[in-house]
Amino acid sequence: MPKLLLHTERALNNIQMMADKASENGLKFRPHFKTHQSHEIGNWFKEYPIDGITVSSVSMAEYFARDGWQSITVAFPLNINEVGRIDKLASNIDLRVLAVSVDALKISEPVIEHEVGIYIELDPAYGRSGVDMNASSDIISIIDYLKASKAFRFEGFYMHAGHSYRNRGKKELVEFSNALVQRIKEFKKEFPFPICFGDTPSCSVLDDFTDIAQISPGNFVFYDWIQTQIGSCDPSKIAVAMQCDVVAKYENRNEILIHGGAVHFSKDSDMQAVGLPYFGQVIDQNWEVIPGVILKSVSQEHGIIQCTPEYFHKTIIGESIHIYPIHSCLTADLMGHYYTLDGQHISHLSANYK
Repeated sequence: MPKLLLHTERALNNIQMMADKASENGLKFRPHFKTHQSHEIGNWFKEYPIDGITVSSVSMAEYFARDGWQSITVAFPLNINEVGRIDKLASNIDLRVLAVSVDALKISEPVIEHEVGIYIELDPAYGRSGVDMNASSDIISIIDYLKASKAFRFEGFYMHAGHSYRNRGKKELVEFSNALVQRIKEFKKEFPFPICFGDTPSCSVLDDFTDIAQISPGNFVFYDWIQTQIGSCDPSKIAVAMQCDVVAKYENRNEILIHGGAVHFSKDSDMQAVGLPYFGQVIDQNWEVIPGVILKSVSQEHGIIQCTPEYFHKTIIGESIHIYPIHSCLTADLMGHYYTLDGQHISHLSANYK
């Protein structure tokens, strides 16, 4: 049965690294918990100065509020169908959500009895959600509405530069991230309000956080294989790996069948040099990368490992192999729990509260 292994020492080092970076740059640290989604792992952050936490859904906010977190940002645009749950949460904690237009705020306000903090989400040319950074009139209309509202409190701006994931290599990523900081500097000349900024690639490589007040990266707690390709980290920082059983070997095509498919890894992929996708990087028992050995394809439960001849011949049916996932956030969400290298079990939101 596939298991998601957690290298505790690496995860703790990653947390300390990002917390130290926030402190050294005078930033408020509101880490995103969407990657680990775990009470126990969340508690590892408590020894550092934390301004609050960030999550990606109301369900996740409820889960962490039950564990005592008192200031939570739901980094998703206000959903009018969840206003009742949002108001209930806001009665107990400092709750913050995102706004992308006045419309949802107007519909929601009559239901809100407990003040909710609002970040205006900015779209820095990512194209997912948020208000275009150049749409000054739209931004002003939301600010004006919030300032007049009794139900909502204006917190500033929230920005997720998800297109940082399109970079390949540290040099390209640093250039992208520095250009984004420069754009933020220009934006703040017109809108001098706090900005919460939060993609792991940019937060991992930036040295200049001028005009940024808060950071809320999430993936850094584990990192993953795609982060090494983006330039965010090297493989020694990846803190999770899938353990999968070898089920069969196919000598005529130099491939191995494992129990580990899309329902375990997800369908997120990277691209090989030959232009074909792959879904994970095979490592040895010491968590060192094995060149030329990758998770070539996944279906629901099946995974196919593309091997070097040496790896194929030494691998035995029935043994377990380890694989760095392409995207640890989705893999963790699918697996629903972790096993540390010394055999301890750590639970996850999807295993007990969804």
